[in-house]
Amino acid sequence: MVKKLPILLSFYALSGGQNTLIQGQLTYTTASDLSFKDFTRRKTFRTLLKLYRTKPYSNQYIVLMFDKGKVHMKTDEYGSFYGKSNTYLEGAVLERIQLVSGEDVKLVPGLYESKVDFIENNVIAISDIDDTLMHSYIYRKLLKFRTLMFTAVEKRRAVGQMKEVLQKLSLDGAATFYLSNSEQNLYPLIYRFLTHNSFPVGPIFLKKMRHFWDVLFNIKFPFRNVHKEQMIVNIITFFPEKKYVLMGDNTQHDLSIYLAAAEKYPDNIRYILIRKVVERKEDIALIRSHEQKLKASGIQLFYEEDFPEAFRF
Repeated sequence: MVKKLPILLSFYALSGGQNTLIQGQLTYTTASDLSFKDFTRRKTFRTLLKLYRTKPYSNQYIVLMFDKGKVHMKTDEYGSFYGKSNTYLEGAVLERIQLVSGEDVKLVPGLYESKVDFIENNVIAISDIDDTLMHSYIYRKLLKFRTLMFTAVEKRRAVGQMKEVLQKLSLDGAATFYLSNSEQNLYPLIYRFLTHNSFPVGPIFLKKMRHFWDVLFNIKFPFRNVHKEQMIVNIITFFPEKKYVLMGDNTQHDLSIYLAAAEKYPDNIRYILIRKVVERKEDIALIRSHEQKLKASGIQLFYEEDFPEAFRF
């Protein structure tokens, strides 16, 4: 019997000069096609079901082999690996990932960038995905589930205005990072959606893997906002000299998370853009309570669909 090896489901590596930020996901899956290209409704459902039934490669040491050096890492209980390496890897290409057994992880062509991305841009746009860039109907549980599990990627709707804003920022020289509370299981679908809709290329920061029953019954992780909060801190501390645009929507907690980040990093954050999807009176009160602090720090907040024609940094 042939031994089954894990695949590299997601990956990115970012360079800020001497240091490199690396993240990836190792898991076992029976899904043979993760392209999500021209899938039928049935194939979309079956592939996602397989991804939600994957078994992570948990708590194991691995070696990432680049053409310019090696990095030793360890997966967590969810099969994810994340960390900062002081190995100089600017422009390096990931060639292999080796397990403790000496065997190689299966890499999936066309699913991620293998080259370490050197971020030389002065501005980074960090954008949410669900209901910010992609209509996901987070606020309507049944429609959310049906859209996720049964809608082919090509039929998923992009949020036109937010797409235009992000593309404009990219054309003006900003790097694009995607930060979502979606789980790693959805990485192939999200990657395909962003590519199919011509969104700017950039790393995708997702939460830990989940099980199908969590999604079916809408079971939330405890401390569900921690992922976004922590990743914003990680990104800004890794690139402390950059200026940031934070993009999100009001179906979850993007507004409060971004306002907290603005208080913590007033010299870095220049714009906060929140797409209004649902009516929340508490949003207006929250914005008003931060108006003076934002103004004093030179941070511009745009709510609803009143977004700037031009950005100044």
